[in-house]
Amino acid sequence: MQKLTLLAARTGLVAALWATTSIAVAQPTSAGQAPSVQHDYWPGRDKAVPHVSGDGRYSDTYENWKDAAAIAAARAAGKQSHEINFKDFRWLTKSLDAELVIDEGREVFHRKNADGQSCASCHGDNGEKLKGVYARLPKFNTRLGRVVVGPTQIEACATERLGQQDWRVDTRANSVLDMYVASLSDGAVVDVDVASEGPLKAAYLKGRDLFFKRTGQFHYACASCHTPPSVGNYLRGQRPTTFFGDAAQYPIYHFPYALPGDDLAHVFTLQHQIRSCQQLSRMHQGKEGSPSMTAIEVFLKASANGYPMSIPTQQYNLDTDYLEQ
Repeated sequence: MQKLTLLAARTGLVAALWATTSIAVAQPTSAGQAPSVQHDYWPGRDKAVPHVSGDGRYSDTYENWKDAAAIAAARAAGKQSHEINFKDFRWLTKSLDAELVIDEGREVFHRKNADGQSCASCHGDNGEKLKGVYARLPKFNTRLGRVVVGPTQIEACATERLGQQDWRVDTRANSVLDMYVASLSDGAVVDVDVASEGPLKAAYLKGRDLFFKRTGQFHYACASCHTPPSVGNYLRGQRPTTFFGDAAQYPIYHFPYALPGDDLAHVFTLQHQIRSCQQLSRMHQGKEGSPSMTAIEVFLKASANGYPMSIPTQQYNLDTDYLEQ
């Protein structure tokens, strides 16, 4: 009897998951009409807005983490991390370990080429001209004729201005430098203009579609994990966040996790994090810096508009003392 009960429970679970993922199939139509494919997109795409307060359309957690005071009140009330969208440590708590990575990025920033030039030659010894810049990225680069994010801008400058051919996207030098540059915008409010007509708005809309598009072996979308009903519930031992505000913490220090073959000092740029999620969800991993991956980053960064950046923060929270008060 126990075995039958267990089998029935497993069968019910599989059925529930199947109903949730609902693989797209061609539906029969009237004569003369082409079949239509259903369930291409995860529900909720049209509710997305380019501001952090848009989280209120997806979860009931926004009031718990909209600012530092709200987080403090939620913690005092005994709210758990998933009820604060994990901002109690992934935004509020700084990572001391990541300071070593920022030091390495600062060294790369001052690394001179054969002509004695470095990033500091253009941007100031302490990156004065870059303060606040990361909060406005991604942006359209007129000279390159495309939308760029931090790592792609670094690669372009390093190649064209310094002759550094080995600072490409998804390399250690690029990643630690990206972390350093991002840290110069710590506290700056995210402000990515996707309201004005142009390439950035087009990238936002494309990124929104890609975020909600079902794909891969599991026929999931990014939104399958990061919108209800998954948000706040356990998936493979993890509780995913909603997608609002998360980009204000990237690049993030992700020790001890790394993708196979990485040597990036445990720095996860936003696109590197997207690749990690794609791998876990059995999706095709995009190429960092590509138009499609950049579009997803535009969507996510714009979804953090109005929220202050916090760099560097940590991926994992080991402090649970406040729950015992």
